[in-house]
Amino acid sequence: MEFGGSGEDSFVAVVVTKLTGALLFILLLTMVIMALIPKAVDLPKPGAGADEGPKLAIVTPAQLPEAIAGRPYAVALSATGGKGPLSWSVMGELPEGIKVDTKTGILGGTPLKGMTQPSPLTLSVGDGLSRATATTTLVVYKPDAPLGFASRFKPALPPVPWRSWAENGFGFLVVALVGVVGMSALADLERRLGNPSRRRFLAYRMFVGGATLLATVVLAIWLWKPPFQV
Repeated sequence: MEFGGSGEDSFVAVVVTKLTGALLFILLLTMVIMALIPKAVDLPKPGAGADEGPKLAIVTPAQLPEAIAGRPYAVALSATGGKGPLSWSVMGELPEGIKVDTKTGILGGTPLKGMTQPSPLTLSVGDGLSRATATTTLVVYKPDAPLGFASRFKPALPPVPWRSWAENGFGFLVVALVGVVGMSALADLERRLGNPSRRRFLAYRMFVGGATLLATVVLAIWLWKPPFQV
């Protein structure tokens, strides 16, 4: 037995069917739109990733070039990486006369005396954001010859090697010339005075001759056995 439906039921069924289709269409459209929208990705933080340069590091060797007491010395401390201007510092017992330029990293000066063993140093450099440290050593040797003396009137001229100058015989020549000049001056003074006291001038001649002989002996001993060197 079949029962006929009313017109209201048919209307409700049609409305429900259309609403269901509309909802399905909206759902499909929403899914398509979501699929087309690109997904969000995590962006790198400012100053990170590609903007980061190489890490700050000191590349100065573990043993600095040797210095010699009394002679100018200079070595440039070096580092890689970092940003901005570098600032250097050295911790440890620097040889007397040696200093470091904090801006340029130049370690230099004129060491005043030799050392019995290398001096351990700790190098430190910073760029304002990071800092690096490294250890090194510096040794100052004693000179193998007496130090020279720079020209007071012309500082640009190199120091005069007094020992080499004296070893070539010029020292003895100067002493001899001074003795001859002294004796000649005494003889000329004696002639000018006419009849001076011979005993007094004899003492003068003995003094000049003794001083010349003493200077010659001292110079010979100095050349044979050099004085203590630092």
